[in-house]
Amino acid sequence: MAVPPIGQDGMAAPLIVMAALTGAVLLVGAGRVCRYRSLPRLPVLLPLLALLGWALSAVLPLATFPGPYRLGLGIVLDLLASYAAVRLLFWLLLELPGGLGWWRRPPDLLIQLLTISGWALISVLVVRETTQFDLVNLVATSAVLTAVIGLAAQEGLKDLFSGLQLQLTDDFAIGDWLELADGRRGTVEAISWRETRLRTLDGTFLVVPNSRITADVFLNRSRFGAIADRFEIALASAFPPGRAIPLLLQVVQQHDQVLSDPPAQVRLKAFHDSGIAYEVQIWQKPLGDQTLLELRSQLQQQIWYALQRQGQSLPYPVREILPKRSQAPNAMQDLPVAEGCRRALAMVPMFAGLGPEELQVLVEGSQLIWFGPGEVVVRQGDSGDSLYCLLQGLVDVSWALDGERQQQVRQLCAGDVFGEMTLFLDSPRTATVRTVGECQLLEVERAVVCRLLEGNPALLESMALLVSKRRTELEQLSLDPQGTTPMGLLEAMRRLFAAVRGG
Repeated sequence: MAVPPIGQDGMAAPLIVMAALTGAVLLVGAGRVCRYRSLPRLPVLLPLLALLGWALSAVLPLATFPGPYRLGLGIVLDLLASYAAVRLLFWLLLELPGGLGWWRRPPDLLIQLLTISGWALISVLVVRETTQFDLVNLVATSAVLTAVIGLAAQEGLKDLFSGLQLQLTDDFAIGDWLELADGRRGTVEAISWRETRLRTLDGTFLVVPNSRITADVFLNRSRFGAIADRFEIALASAFPPGRAIPLLLQVVQQHDQVLSDPPAQVRLKAFHDSGIAYEVQIWQKPLGDQTLLELRSQLQQQIWYALQRQGQSLPYPVREILPKRSQAPNAMQDLPVAEGCRRALAMVPMFAGLGPEELQVLVEGSQLIWFGPGEVVVRQGDSGDSLYCLLQGLVDVSWALDGERQQQVRQLCAGDVFGEMTLFLDSPRTATVRTVGECQLLEVERAVVCRLLEGNPALLESMALLVSKRRTELEQLSLDPQGTTPMGLLEAMRRLFAAVRGG
């Protein structure tokens, strides 16, 4: 760009300033549009500096400057304008079409190399045309300087071309989760001309030269959007594999972060002195070491609670002389006494009118069970023959929308019951109930209620009124759209319990 000195044409200065201001406004506006439309970022800084230099060259008294200063300032302004033009040209020809989806966007490293090469070529041409000084011949004729530059840039060029190779082959991108040959893992935070930076589980940056990555074998663990995790768990030898494998599958499949496709798998891995080793393989969508460890921890907690509910425990590789452990489902530590269970049932409106003997019948025929955080107690649409009284903890009640998405409708606390519609009407579960933290529940089955009604048939009518009231509440929540009159409920309950008694 030729620099018009002030004084040659006084009328041109205002026009140049106005043109520069107009160009600056258009650049800023175009940059905002690109940001709003999520297009590649428009390079604004260099063009704005070039416009500023053009405007200053029109208003400054350059003619009064000494010759060498005027020459140097002219070279700087010409280089600035040329650099801005090169940068805008590559943005227009390479980055913008990729952002518009016309073709794949070139790697940033390639754009940077082309830009630097263009700037270098422009610098040589401007300096040669302005000062008649050839920089290329100077470097080429200096053998010592050439050797020094070549030796100093050997490793840098190696990393540069390796980084360019990585980006052109699309082996990984920003945000991918990599595992290197030495076992170190992390999420890709940046790829520069020299190195690739990973963020590890400890929250630190791992800087790896690009040449090291291309020379070694690495794993891109997030390439396909999901990853498998395998962990081993040992169970007692007395627990049959035919029961152990379905139990482990049931626990892992109920977790909302475990994918159903590909399905989870449980395999018998080996027999040990202290038990049987099983390998659990699940697929998960969230990636990274943190989410991997968190999901594994949650699943192992839920497996422990599921085993306790089955009267099983994890084996210990020690030799002790101990009394035989009870295999009853309720063999758990620090369980509430029967009196506490009777008091809990007496607070339930459905059982509030029962006498001490009748409450004792319920308690003796019920089962105390523990659930860990995030476990599903009942699932919407499943069948069942029991209700649950929540003794400790909190549970979330959710309803499936559109067959998949879950919407939480309420939260239950200690003293609440759920599942009575299934117990008294043999209807499917109307909602999914998932524990918030560790919970203790009392499971009351239909058979024990049937024994209770044999001694007091009049209880069925009062229970039918309470079930009708509960159904009205469910209708208001749109969980049970089929309304039934109290008399219809009573007749349905009579038929159900008559069938249980076999009469």
